[in-house]
Amino acid sequence: MGTPRIIKTGASLLSGQGIQVVTQLVLPPLFLHHYGTKNYGEWVALSAAANYLGTLNFGLHNFANNHVTIAYNRGDMDEVNVIQATAFAIVLCLAVVASLLASVLFFLPISSWLHLTISSSEASAAMYLLGLQILIRLIFGFLQTAFLVIGEYHRGSNWQNVLQILTLAGTGALTFLHSSFAWIAASQALTTALISVLVGVDLYRKAPVAFPRLKYTARNRVMDILKPSGYYGMLFSASFLVYQLPVVIMQRMLGPTAVVVFSITRTIYSMSRQALTSISSALGPEITELYGKSNWKGLFRLYDLSERAVFALVPIVSLSTFLATPALLIIWLRKPELFQLDVCILMTLISAAAGIKEHKYQFQISINHHAEMARFLFFTYVGMIACMVPLVERFGIRGFLGIWLLTEAIQILYTVKLNQNLFSHFSALEIQPLIKLGALLAGGMLIAWQIAVHVDNWAIVLQLAATVAFALVLAAIEYPLFGLNAVREIFIARLHPDPGPITGETTHLTPAA
Repeated sequence: MGTPRIIKTGASLLSGQGIQVVTQLVLPPLFLHHYGTKNYGEWVALSAAANYLGTLNFGLHNFANNHVTIAYNRGDMDEVNVIQATAFAIVLCLAVVASLLASVLFFLPISSWLHLTISSSEASAAMYLLGLQILIRLIFGFLQTAFLVIGEYHRGSNWQNVLQILTLAGTGALTFLHSSFAWIAASQALTTALISVLVGVDLYRKAPVAFPRLKYTARNRVMDILKPSGYYGMLFSASFLVYQLPVVIMQRMLGPTAVVVFSITRTIYSMSRQALTSISSALGPEITELYGKSNWKGLFRLYDLSERAVFALVPIVSLSTFLATPALLIIWLRKPELFQLDVCILMTLISAAAGIKEHKYQFQISINHHAEMARFLFFTYVGMIACMVPLVERFGIRGFLGIWLLTEAIQILYTVKLNQNLFSHFSALEIQPLIKLGALLAGGMLIAWQIAVHVDNWAIVLQLAATVAFALVLAAIEYPLFGLNAVREIFIARLHPDPGPITGETTHLTPAA
C-alpha cells in the first residue's frame, strides 16, 4: 500500500474538513446574529433548494477520472485522452444549458412557495446565483479530481481547500455587513469561477496527461460515459434527497425555527464526523490504483485495516458528540434551547450509521462498481421521502429522523453485501466486526444517555471533562475489540521502514506459520 500517499491525501482532506468545520463554526453564529433565526432558516432553505442543480453532475468527474486513472495505469493513452475530453465536453454543455434554463427562476414566486419573508425578486436572484455557483463547481470538480490520474489527488484537494477559505472569507464579510442574500450568492459564484480558472492552469502545467483536450472529444463515446456516470448521478441525487429536500419540506411544514434546530444539530454531527469522512475519502485513490493493477491482496489488506480504524472511531466520534452537544450550543451559539435530547439521540445513531456506510461504499465507487449501490440508495431514499411527509406532520423533526435512521441501517447491510461480492473470488469478508460495532453502539448509547441526564446541570468544563473521560474508556475497550494493534504496527512500519541488515550482519528468517 502507498501509505505515504494515503497520508498526504488524508492530510489534505483532513485540512479541508478542518476548514469546513471552521466554516460551520463561523457562519451560523454570524447569520443568527445579523439576520436572526427566521432569516437564517430562510437562507438555509434557499441554499437547499438551489442544491438540486448539483444532481446534474451525473457523477461525470467521478466516473471519468476513475476510468482514466485505471486506463493510465494500464498504459492505454488513447482511452485516457478520449474519455477525459468527452466527459469534460459533457460537463461544459450541462453547465451552460442549465444556467440558461435556470433563468426561469426570475419569473417564479419563490418567496410564496417557500414561505419566505424576503421579497420574491431577492429570493429569485439569490437562488439563481446559488445555482450558478453549483454549476461552476461542476467544472471545478472535474478539473480538481483530474489530479487523481497522476497519483496526486492531494493537489486537487488543496485547491478545494483554497476555494473553501476564500468562500468563507467572502461570505463572512458580506454577512457581517448585513448584505442581501443575492450579493452573498454572487460573491460565492465569482470566487468559484476564479479558482476554477486557476486550477485548470495548474492541471495543464503539472499533469498535462490529465488535462482534457476537447479535440479528442468523441461523440460515439458519449453514451459510454453517460450510462455508467448516470449511476453516480443517482448517488448525487440521493444526497439531495437526504440532505437538501428534507430542509425544504420542513420549511414549508414546520417553519424556519424547526429548520434551524434541524440544521444546527446536523451541522454539529457533521463537523465531528469530518475525521471519519477524511479517512474513507483518502482511501479512494489507493483503491483505484490497486484495482487498476489487479492487486487483490493489497486491496483486501487495505479493506481490513481501514475497517478496523473506522469502526473504532465511529462510537468515539458519535457518542462523544452527543455528550458534548449541550455545552457546544452554549459556547458556540449561546442558544441552549436548541438542544433536544431525543433529536440528538437519533442524530447520534444516524451519524454513526453514515460513518460506517461511507467506508463501505468507498470500495465500490472508487472502482466504478457502483451501479447496484446507486440504484438501491436512490430508491430507498425516495421511499424515505415518501414516508417523511406524514411522519413529520405527526411527529415533527423526530418523524423524519426515525425513518432516516431505518433507511441508513438497511443501506449498510446492502453495501456490506456488495463488498462481499467484490472480494468473493479472493477471500470472504467477516460480518463479526459489524456485529461487535452494533453491540458497542447500542450499549454505549444507553450509557451516554444516562450520563447526559446526570451531568445536565454541571458546569460546562465538567460536562466536557465527562465527555473526554467517556471517549477514553471507549478507546480502551475498542483497542483489543477491533484488533487495532495490527493497524498500529503497519502504520509504524510504513512511516519507519526497516533499512535492512547492516553490512556483515546475518539476517535470521523465521518461516511463516
